[in-house]
Amino acid sequence: MIACAHLVTAAIAATPPIGTESSNILYVDKKQPTAFKTIQSAIDASSQFKSVIILIAPGLYQEKLYITRNNLSLVGSSLSDTRIEYAQLRNNWRENHDSDWGAAVINIAGSDINIVNLSVTNNYGRLHNTHDHQFAIRGFENATRIILHQCDITADGADTLSLWNKENGLYYHSYCSFTGATDMVCPRGTALIEHSTFFNLKQTATLWHDGELDSEQKLVVASSTFDGVENFWLGRHHYDAQFYLFNNQFSERMADKAIFKKTYDDVSRNRANYYGARYYFYANQSPIKFPWLATNITQAQHTQFTEPSLEQWVFKGNWQPTKVLAELQKELQKETQNHKFTSEPFKL
Repeated sequence: MIACAHLVTAAIAATPPIGTESSNILYVDKKQPTAFKTIQSAIDASSQFKSVIILIAPGLYQEKLYITRNNLSLVGSSLSDTRIEYAQLRNNWRENHDSDWGAAVINIAGSDINIVNLSVTNNYGRLHNTHDHQFAIRGFENATRIILHQCDITADGADTLSLWNKENGLYYHSYCSFTGATDMVCPRGTALIEHSTFFNLKQTATLWHDGELDSEQKLVVASSTFDGVENFWLGRHHYDAQFYLFNNQFSERMADKAIFKKTYDDVSRNRANYYGARYYFYANQSPIKFPWLATNITQAQHTQFTEPSLEQWVFKGNWQPTKVLAELQKELQKETQNHKFTSEPFKL
């Protein structure tokens, strides 16, 4: 595992540093002779540039991606017609590898990564009838400021979206759909998810969070919908965690099971709860009025969280993901005007 970590660190160090100059644009299109035929080949070719946007034409791309650079945007035409698909069970991968590097469809070891208008699917489960761990996207220890926008992120098992930088990970997801099983969306660090949908394939937790290193770390889900199989759970955690759920809608299939901390009979496996149980709710809607889902913060607190913006509060002004998306949209509009690429407009 140490050797693998050194390999990933060296790969990141060899890439250009974060910069502010205009992005270079590369194209992936199986039908165009001058374009890259695979997404990974375009990523590999991008290492000479500080900031890169890779535009991906409609199609099915059956490949596994490794991202070891900063300042990279992967943009498809739309999530319905630009699809990345690969079948990989985590346990199978770990039989011959000493880390998770490569266990996901998209493996991220860089920062300032934007994934937009794409469908990402790990379909191992449907092919082999299992809900075991199978990542669609896995972020590694130094990866931060990761945006998913207008994406469909699906795995047929546990840990669909696993962004695991527990020291300073920052993540923003908007207008996305997430499908998976146990702990299907499970960030370490701080994450804001808005205007998205969740569907749980199993009677297990939909959300999971690790925020044990900093009392300010949190998982915030707002203006989203939750559904799944009968009696799916809302969430749990193994480490100290902090959950905020605002203005969400929950289906009648959700179980009467509050967010909880997982403990083991073997007490040596249990992590300390440094900051106490922190589960906060405001103006959520459910056809079944569970007491634990009731609003437990005041309107004044909610106003504090949402003004001037929820994003401002979550990331403490240190990162503005919607501004990043607006700037990326401007770059894409230039390509549209030049008739070089068409991408579904962003909802901002």
